[in-house]
Amino acid sequence: MAESKKGHTKLTEEDVEKINAQFRREAQNLKSDEKIATDSPSIFAKAKSYAEAMVSKGLTKKECSGHTKVLRILSCHGDNTESLPPCSERMNSEKFADSFYCGKCGCGDKKGTQLVNMTIKGEPQYSKLDYPKVSCPLKMPGFTDYVPSEEGISDNYRKKEIEKRHGVEYIRQHSNP
Repeated sequence: MAESKKGHTKLTEEDVEKINAQFRREAQNLKSDEKIATDSPSIFAKAKSYAEAMVSKGLTKKECSGHTKVLRILSCHGDNTESLPPCSERMNSEKFADSFYCGKCGCGDKKGTQLVNMTIKGEPQYSKLDYPKVSCPLKMPGFTDYVPSEEGISDNYRKKEIEKRHGVEYIRQHSNP
């Protein structure tokens, strides 16, 4: 650290880098829902999640409850208000008009991974949000792997807003099949 002419301490680039490195080390030690969500799912985790979702759908195309789907819609699409905008991981589909997919989970822009109900060639399509069991890398409300935010640790304001509106117990009840 260097001292300026007025006697104030001035940070050098080296000081800033040391502070940033310390911040990164501390951030790695967080045990919040956001820390869980920062790591991309492994190939094994993706395969397991996909298999669970497909089994939950079954041969009869079972769907989650309406309450669960509403929570998932809020988690992915928000409600078009400033307090609950769409998820930052929601991507515009390049393959399907007026559709979206999750850019974080690693499933890609495919027919079965769209976050909206679609009709292709007159056939209604099963949306990713319809599966009885489906995971969210951000552990958001409505998804099977939902993790409530923790006061003083979590900074996912979208999750907190949904929890404030619906209550954690209601969300827990409607996040697991």
